[in-house]
Amino acid sequence: MFPARRMILVLFGLSLASLMTFFVGPSVAALFEPQEKKVGRHSPELLLGGEIVTRQAVCRWAEQPPLLDGKLDDRCWQKAVVIDRFATFWTDTKTARRGTFAYLVWDDDALYYAGSMTDAELRSFGTKRNDTLWNGDVFELFLKPSALKPAYFEFQANPRGLIFEMAFPNRASNVGDFTTAPLLGSKAVVTVKGTLDRPGDRDEGWTVEGRIPWSAFVASGGKPKPGDEWLFAICRYDYGPEGTKPTLMSSAPLTRSSFHRYEDYGKIRFDGPRESGS
Repeated sequence: MFPARRMILVLFGLSLASLMTFFVGPSVAALFEPQEKKVGRHSPELLLGGEIVTRQAVCRWAEQPPLLDGKLDDRCWQKAVVIDRFATFWTDTKTARRGTFAYLVWDDDALYYAGSMTDAELRSFGTKRNDTLWNGDVFELFLKPSALKPAYFEFQANPRGLIFEMAFPNRASNVGDFTTAPLLGSKAVVTVKGTLDRPGDRDEGWTVEGRIPWSAFVASGGKPKPGDEWLFAICRYDYGPEGTKPTLMSSAPLTRSSFHRYEDYGKIRFDGPRESGS
């Protein structure tokens, strides 16, 4: 094809695309966008350079709080930024761990969390609030509102729907019996896909939805302001068949085998209503 004719066809194609955008709307125009511009919230690897952990995240504003039923079908979760980068980062191999999806949103009343986890062997431990839930499968959320103050917080939920909630004045504090610790008011609802505590069968996984009132953080200043950043880590114990060691994973790039290593936590920014498009 002659160069001049090729140029005419290219210009014609560009003009046609422009006309379609003008008359039909952005949905058609999107067909002509480069593929990298179509990266959605479920494809962060192109945005974060292949990281296997989560160093930064966003907590979006919830125009309407979720109904805590463990189903994760609320509009706020659809708009939330997914956190799906988890790893056993303190091991020599720094292994990425797939199959965990977590979400955080907030409003004037509370912080809400959700998790969806694949799990072939559903196991639980504990019978009451603040039991040692980590002796079975568990979803854990660590929050440190201020990098300059020693206080931090831990919230857990297991496949049985039991919760663990603790305000640590500092990492060295001796809190004694966890089950007698002050109530923080958190709640969690869980659904399981499989059979809980039945060894030998093959399960699919579990989901959790939780609510933490801002009153839980009163010792460290309470509710954040839009634009504030907290340190955070989402962690998980995943137990396999009886007699095997559990897989421990975290969203944070931990340099030591401790989920309480808040020096390594990622940062989460609280978006306000306008930033979140509410």
